[in-house]
Amino acid sequence: MPLKYAEFCTGVGGFRLGIEQSGVEAELVYANEIDNNCEKTYIANFGRKFDSKDIFDIQPDRLPDFDMFCSGFPCQPFSAAGKELGFNDERGTVFFKLLSLIEVKKPKVVFLENVPNLIRHDKGNTYKVITDSLRMRGYTLSAKILDSSYFGVPQSRSRIYIVALRSDAYGNKTIDFTEKRTGRTAFRPFIIQGDYSIPITKRWEEYIDYYLGKKPIEEMSFEVPKSRRSLERIATNCDLEDCVFQVRSSGVRALSIDAPLPTLTVLNSGGGAHIPVLSKERRHLSINEMKRIMGFPDSFDFTAVSRTDAAKQLANAVCPPVISSIIQDIDKAIN
Repeated sequence: MPLKYAEFCTGVGGFRLGIEQSGVEAELVYANEIDNNCEKTYIANFGRKFDSKDIFDIQPDRLPDFDMFCSGFPCQPFSAAGKELGFNDERGTVFFKLLSLIEVKKPKVVFLENVPNLIRHDKGNTYKVITDSLRMRGYTLSAKILDSSYFGVPQSRSRIYIVALRSDAYGNKTIDFTEKRTGRTAFRPFIIQGDYSIPITKRWEEYIDYYLGKKPIEEMSFEVPKSRRSLERIATNCDLEDCVFQVRSSGVRALSIDAPLPTLTVLNSGGGAHIPVLSKERRHLSINEMKRIMGFPDSFDFTAVSRTDAAKQLANAVCPPVISSIIQDIDKAIN
């Protein structure tokens, strides 16, 4: 019998992709996601719409039965990169809605993903509320922070994964998480040489010359903002002539391509997106390179949405290879 599962806050289907790649026999019976652009990408890849949009409109008694409940619920309220409003952020209250669905449907397995700061947020109180809430509803918990660069993904994206097994179904069984499937994965082999699908602006050309010391600030054709007058951070063993420049709200960082890249973020500004830049080829990372940085296959189709939306969708996704590994760990524990 296949493991029937439902996914909430689906995004573009990273959980589903990981589950399908795991080799574990499973069947999706329900998918929820509020973002209409995510639905366009989801339809392009999986050939079906979402079953619901706004999670707060879901009536639990109308949901189909399923064995496993999956959700990468909104991480921004708990992220150290955000305002850390937690449950005081409307997105932070999504967890309580998820909990109400879990309470009614009583899935045998609950599989959640979020930022590692969830553990430290509000001095540990947020994490305690989440874990205590699940334990009170009859679940035995396992949790682990895993780094995607040890799963063949050229990005060091640490995330906390929580797996709760219903005690009346599996006793006190816990998950033995596989922490490494590969060595640390460097970005260089994943670069698609000569992919100029997202060219840089003349301003970026000047920035590169400036950061490489080829152009003094007095010769710049525009006023350089204070936050960009020097590189905020230069990674260890980073060759500025052959690196990735990443724009952050705090400034520009130089990243080594001979190591995993740090967590892929796409800084949204003025309706556009600040996509990282390769200094050697003087171009932005392509969508296919961003797919690789997230562990998505090149064949995954983002053409139904704009390039900016594709970049945002990838930056908000889960890494399918990590999901795949955990599904195998869950399967091993329960079977």
